[in-house]
Amino acid sequence: MSLQLRSYVKHVILKKDYNLDIRHKHFYSDFYCLTMKMSQLKLGCLPLDDLLNGGIEKQIITEIYGEAGSGKTNFCLQAARECASNDKKVAYIDSEGVSIERLHQICKSESDYKKILNDILFFSPTSLDKQEKMIAEALKIKNLGLIVVDTINLFYRINLEDDLEGAMRSFVRQVANLQIAAREKNIRVLLAEQVYTDKNGDIKPFTNRDTEHMIKTIIKLEKTGTGERKATIIKHRSQPEGKNTLFKITKNGLE
Repeated sequence: MSLQLRSYVKHVILKKDYNLDIRHKHFYSDFYCLTMKMSQLKLGCLPLDDLLNGGIEKQIITEIYGEAGSGKTNFCLQAARECASNDKKVAYIDSEGVSIERLHQICKSESDYKKILNDILFFSPTSLDKQEKMIAEALKIKNLGLIVVDTINLFYRINLEDDLEGAMRSFVRQVANLQIAAREKNIRVLLAEQVYTDKNGDIKPFTNRDTEHMIKTIIKLEKTGTGERKATIIKHRSQPEGKNTLFKITKNGLE
């Protein structure tokens, strides 16, 4: 891509001059690809950033799922770290008890950790109803760049036996509100989901089918060895289904 085009894109983004005079298809294609990549949140893990075609997209919901120990919370914490490092607030809705010490570990220095921790607002719901209310509160945060819900379906799964209809309605509302907020507020939404094993032995997210169309990026995480994990594209707007990569979980984070 030419230096002239990069300069023009920078002008458009900084000046918010969206009255574009785009006369050539290739120009539009290059412009779209560059602006998409400039707005994505890099995880700082090259294999995963490449898999996601640059990082986590704005204005959509990204879902990750996998068995316990597959790297879901590490993925969420690293995304939160990177967003906070870019001077944006993060709402981290934690239903399972995230380790603040792990966040400390993956920060570069003590001063870096203190700055990042100051920009991540943690919420700890204890029920599906409280989780829905906390999501609504999180959406009011100023300078918000990312909402993480880790995991979004824990209380949904618990409530299904006692109140099937109520649990389903609340879960769909939560995902719908996050989808609308992602677009209206120009933010990223990252959801971690628990899983189940279907009759064919495949690992699937324990979710509601009514929400599937609302989620534009879905990544499956799997253990492949000690410290090593596999990430596979299940759904993505610009990457092929089935594309995968290997990454490692180290004391410094995802690498």
